[in-house]
Formats: sequence, C-alpha cells, structure tokens
Amino acid sequence: MPETLQYWASVFNTLSIISNRETPNHQGHLSIPECFNILTTMGNYSNAWMSMPSLQLEFRYDSSCMIVSSGRIVRHGVHGVEGDWIAWAWYMRILFTFMPGFPHVDGLGSMAAY
Repeated sequence: MPETLQYWASVFNTLSIISNRETPNHQGHLSIPECFNILTTMGNYSNAWMSMPSLQLEFRYDSSCMIVSSGRIVRHGVHGVEGDWIAWAWYMRILFTFMPGFPHVDGLGSMAAY
C-alpha cells in the first residue's frame, strides 16, 4: 500500500460514482464524522434536488454543482432527476484509515470507536 499512496492525488481515500438514479435519504455510515464529503455532479439533466431533511434544507442540484457536508452526520439524498447525469462522492472511509501501512493522520485516532 505505501507505493500506491505516493501516487494517490487526493486527500480522500474513497470515491463513489452514482449514475442516472435517485438516492434515498441516507447517512454515510462508513465515512468519518469529522471529515467533509464532496459531492459533484455533471450531465444533461433537469429537476434534480439534493435534500438534507435533518437540516430542513433542499438545494437545486444542477450540473457542475458541488455540495460539501458531513455525510456521516447529515442525512442526504437526491430526488427528481430527469435525464443523464453522473455524480462523484469523495469521502474519507473509516476502514482504510486504520490499516497497517496507512499513514496516521493526527486527530483521527478517536475514530476507531466508530
């Protein structure tokens, strides 16, 4: 793993790709609560909405939109997509941060309990 890490060009260790589907409201149970998730979308679509019901917020989720939040703490989902779209969800996953050979990040030591 140390050889791979020298070429990894992101501070995030996990990327999920979602294409042409709605996602029900959920929380990212594998992501670290103290870290933000970055959600980016692109495509030829309309009527997409990102909801965060625990915060009573709803955002238009237009192409090239970027939303940042703690996916572990804040429930979120995408609804009402019409057309072709793709979304990238970048986040820190708990499982990888405590593997042997993975560099230790100060301040994340208490995450092992999650």
